[in-house]
Amino acid sequence: MGKGKSLSPLIRAQIVQLKEQGMSFRAISKMIKCSTTACHQAWKLHQETEQFCDRLRSSRPRKTDVGIDKQIRRMSEKDRKKTAVDIARKISHSYNINITPETIRSHLCRLGLFGRVSKKKPLVSVQNRRHRLAFARRHQHWTPEQWRAVLFSDEKKFNQIGSDGRVYVRRKMGEAFAPQCLRPTVKGGGGSVMAWACFSAIGTGPIHRIQGIMTAKDYEKIIEEVLKPYPEDVLPLNWIYQQNNDPKHRARIVQQWFMTNQIRVLDWSSQSPDLNPIKNLCSFIQKEVQKHQPRNLDDLFRII
Repeated sequence: MGKGKSLSPLIRAQIVQLKEQGMSFRAISKMIKCSTTACHQAWKLHQETEQFCDRLRSSRPRKTDVGIDKQIRRMSEKDRKKTAVDIARKISHSYNINITPETIRSHLCRLGLFGRVSKKKPLVSVQNRRHRLAFARRHQHWTPEQWRAVLFSDEKKFNQIGSDGRVYVRRKMGEAFAPQCLRPTVKGGGGSVMAWACFSAIGTGPIHRIQGIMTAKDYEKIIEEVLKPYPEDVLPLNWIYQQNNDPKHRARIVQQWFMTNQIRVLDWSSQSPDLNPIKNLCSFIQKEVQKHQPRNLDDLFRII
């Protein structure tokens, strides 16, 4: 049987008072509604210490001292990918002590260094960092009216079944493989549709389904047949087109097309998908698509 709940100092004081009045432990236990053993221990504690609180308990001797604690912290902060197993092995070898990874984890948690899954981030080169900073400085004082004149564009893959990201569910213990908690997958991924789309502060623009692998010539055809007719009656006269630095977008025939048609293109920084608001729109569309459960790829594009 496990240890019961400890009596409060007030209850112990009552037990001592009743005992001093001549009552038996059995009678006191019935009145206080606790065991006779607990009453006896409360009386014994007061006789030995003249107190009603628990004795101070000695804790387990520490495996590490202040110096080792600092070394553990330095090792973890120097290399954030170093595991508790690696640190325990190094500390055990360096200080000739037997220390477990669990002890290392507990110590690091007390320091606020918790184990977490690392977030993914594209590796941005130094040159592109400078370009991103220059872009931000050039546009930091743009007015809402100026941004309303920008037509943002991108190509996006929409999956027929699920998304490429994580899917979270609420489940109980033992429900990991319950049908309602599973993420359905099919051989080959279930198919997807690649589409070019655009939008601005005014609203969404046209969307075009891309068949196969898009080339620079295909892209030129899209901007000629889909993009060019759109802004005439929708966007301001001084509208600006935004595209990323995909090689197809920077191809000579595409650049020549923009010059011939006198369409301004926003100077965009490489490796900057986080700056394009159409990414958020595409993510929203993908979530909404899954609510409709498209039957095939044609149905998928119709829903989009």
